[in-house]
Amino acid sequence: MRNFLRTPKGTLTAIFGVLLLVAGTATGWASVGPHLAAAIVGACGVEVLASLLANRRVTWPTSALLSGAIVAFVLAPQTPLAVTLWIAGAATASKYTLRTNRGHIFNPAALALLVSIPVFATGQSWWGAGGDLAWPFMLLVLAGGAVVVDRVNKFPMVLTFAGVYFGALTLISLVDPGAVAEMFRAPFVQSAVFLAVFMLTDPPTSPGRYAEQIWFGALSAVTACAAQLLGAGQAYLLLAVLVSNAALAAWRITGSARVRQRTLAPRVAVPVEAEAIADVPQPGLRRRV
Repeated sequence: MRNFLRTPKGTLTAIFGVLLLVAGTATGWASVGPHLAAAIVGACGVEVLASLLANRRVTWPTSALLSGAIVAFVLAPQTPLAVTLWIAGAATASKYTLRTNRGHIFNPAALALLVSIPVFATGQSWWGAGGDLAWPFMLLVLAGGAVVVDRVNKFPMVLTFAGVYFGALTLISLVDPGAVAEMFRAPFVQSAVFLAVFMLTDPPTSPGRYAEQIWFGALSAVTACAAQLLGAGQAYLLLAVLVSNAALAAWRITGSARVRQRTLAPRVAVPVEAEAIADVPQPGLRRRV
């Protein structure tokens, strides 16, 4: 257990436990408890089943546990338990159905939550981000998020997202304050921070190089602002993650294609005369034996 807690997944699990303890107590365990259990059972159940079918052995579903927790944190606790279970299970299933040779393409929780909006007309309260709590809870989210971001080395991406997102909203407010006024209030600020530190930073679906992190964070912020202004409703943050995931997957595919093209490029044949001249000692040059 000690070794697990030292890993990024273990760190995130511990931080989610602290956030759950505070936010769950404030929201009410009568609704949070069954809601969280359904999400974890759905996500981990599909992971265990997929592991049995693929590897004929059961592995501890750490990734599915985190995906289920995120689904539970974002969905309203009043969501029917069967719907919560289905959404969390779909999140894990997406890792096996939508993938390339480098891994799954989309953030599992974000994709399942987006699909659930038209399919089940779900409500997303982001209660796990503390949208209904006093502002000091934001310090807890920021502190825990900073630890996670540092462990996965994603500070350039998170800072770029925050700067572009809130900077763009500020500029828009100078022209039309009413269009973005609510984005600076709860729960919208809390949900944007939660998404930046806990969802954008998902290692399999986010870049590692600093230069790529910068454009990834900027694209996510611009997408979120544009989606909100265009009337995407509660899906605007989820679209920000998924559009950037798709752009990163395309970037990786084209990059791999360029590498293969350079690797398979025909070598230029050196004429025999040039080889013979190269073997002749040149004046003023000492030939290495």
